[in-house]
Formats: sequence, C-alpha cells, structure tokens
Amino acid sequence: MKISASLIIKNEESMLGKCLRSISQCDEICIVDTGSTDNSIKIARKAGAKVYTEYKWADNFSEARNVSMNQCTGDWLLIIDADEILETTIPIIRDLISQPFMKDKNAVMFKVNTGRETNDQIRLFRNLPNIQWIGAAHNLPYMIENGRAVKMKGLHYSTFKIKSNFSPNHIVDPDRTLRIITGELRKGPQGLGRDQYTRYLYYVAREWLNRKDPIRALYFLNDYVKIAPPTNELADAWFLIASCNIDLGKLEESIDACLQVIKYLPSYKAPYAVLHNLSSPDNKALWERMFHYADNKGVLFVRTEAEKLIKETIGKKK
Repeated sequence: MKISASLIIKNEESMLGKCLRSISQCDEICIVDTGSTDNSIKIARKAGAKVYTEYKWADNFSEARNVSMNQCTGDWLLIIDADEILETTIPIIRDLISQPFMKDKNAVMFKVNTGRETNDQIRLFRNLPNIQWIGAAHNLPYMIENGRAVKMKGLHYSTFKIKSNFSPNHIVDPDRTLRIITGELRKGPQGLGRDQYTRYLYYVAREWLNRKDPIRALYFLNDYVKIAPPTNELADAWFLIASCNIDLGKLEESIDACLQVIKYLPSYKAPYAVLHNLSSPDNKALWERMFHYADNKGVLFVRTEAEKLIKETIGKKK
C-alpha cells in the first residue's frame, strides 16, 4: 500500500524540518505552499517533497487541502500540518492498512495531542475521488454521495499519535481562524447549511475562550446548545459553558452545565472533577468515585488540566 503525505504550509521554516523527518518513510510527500517568503520551500524540496506553489491562499483551508490531496498518487493519504510530528512510525501504519479487516475501512482516527487537550481526528484515509475536505476552517474530510456531503464511513479508531506544537508563524496572523469562522457565520444556516453553521458556533466560541473572553464565548455557546444535535460535541459545549461560568464566578450555573454534560456523555471525566471541586465535603467522595469510574470514551477533547481533583472546598480559606 502506497502512502502519500499531504500538507499545506506557509512560512514554517522553524517547524517543517521535524515534521518532514517524522514522515520521511512515506512513499511521497505532497505540499501546497500558500505563499511562503522564508526557507520553507527550500527545506521541503531538500527533503524530497513535491512542492506546488501556484495556489493562492483564499482564507479557506478545505480548498487548499483539496488541492494538496489532488496531487497525491498514493492509495492512502496521511494528513499532517507543518507544526506537527508523527509519533507513530510509517511501518506500523503500513502494517495496519495491510490487515485483512481494513478492506472495509476508509479512514483511520489518530490521537492528536496539543499539550492542553487530546482528541481523535481523521488523519489517514483512502485516496478516493468521492472524498473531499469541507469547511473553510476546522475542516473535515467528507464522502460525497449523490452530490451531498456525508460523514466519513468505515472509520477505524487507532492509538496512532500526532503531537501538535505551536508554530511561531501563528503569531503573524493570530486572528486568522476567528476571521474565517466569523465570515462564514455571516452566511447563516441557509448559506452554510445547518450542520456546518452549528459546528462553527461551537468553534467560534472556542476562539473566544482562547482569548480569555468567557462572555463572548457564552454568547455563541448558548446559541449552539439550542440547535445542536445530541453528540459528544454538544457534551463538550456544555463543559465549555461550565468553564466559562467558573471564570465568571457563577458556580451554580457551572454545576447545572456539568449535569448537562453528564446527561449527554456520562463517560466524560472532567465534569465529575468540577462537581467534586465545587461540592460540599459530604458530596466530594461520591463525585470522586464517579470521576474514577468514567473512562472518557467518546469524549471529543480530553482535558487533563480540568481533571484535577481539589480536596478542599472552593472558597474555603486555608
């Protein structure tokens, strides 16, 4: 099975070398450069990558990813960013996709660790003409059936790992993702489609949380939970609401939000930690037992920082 790596880059000279070394055993590396002015292109070509420089960046990640994907000739496509490192070796990945049970699988989920959180993402899929990236930001690969985009079928959940790092290039345009999503939301649910519009409400709230603005984050989260389907993303949105209310000193609202999380995804450890930390001493033991029983199965983002148990009661003087 031939594996092609697909990347889009811009001014990643400080990160790209490590990334390319981690995927050097791929059969080919195809890179779409969106306007680098540093040594990124030189580094990529020296590593043996095929670099395409004709594409003009249009604030649309899916468009750029589809261009990169279309250059690939492999049976399977590995998706990675320049500021990421593949921690699972290519021979191990090749062994998996060669297994007989994989003949009915179209894509493989990887565990992507940003340092703050870990989540499962589709990072390997078959090079099929009916698979396309959808979404200007926080894009996903979808299958196109009868002219409609449907969620990827035939998923295999692996323990393969990618480590995501912070690229210095993000500082150059820190509001890029916020700008793209805000622009997309202006199209409304009719212009975007209800599912994509709903998803962007969740991700624009995350952008405001990254900027430590819980009030603006809550504005979008409250709209999101009114229309979102009951998925692990909805559970995570309720946890973000709980976190925002903690930041704002609204502890009762945070407790209520944590109970909503558990309603939709009882395996989520973090809300039990919050309920433990906010509870009276008499109730801490119960929430702690439930915390240890939860296994984070199906959780969209595993947040280890939020899983810390505080033994003393919140607000109690030492």
